[in-house]
Amino acid sequence: MNEQDFENLKDLRFNITEEMQDTIIEIAFTNQMLDECELTKKDRKLLERYNKKLKRKFTLDFQAHNQVQVQIMRAYISGKKEIDQK
Repeated sequence: MNEQDFENLKDLRFNITEEMQDTIIEIAFTNQMLDECELTKKDRKLLERYNKKLKRKFTLDFQAHNQVQVQIMRAYISGKKEIDQK
């Protein structure tokens, strides 16, 4: 990847919907609860599972609303890995 390709990456703009913003906030709250609250083993497991579902939901929504940007980033990352291996 050359300098121009890297500059193009800096210009990428991602679409974040209001629902995605709400999901991010909910993820932050559940992370904070997991870090700071004393939870029973059962409650912790339920909250971890819920947090995982939220992250998956955000990932799918993000990919759906940013298909071209995600393809560009994946191409960059796979190209970078090839360069790192040489």
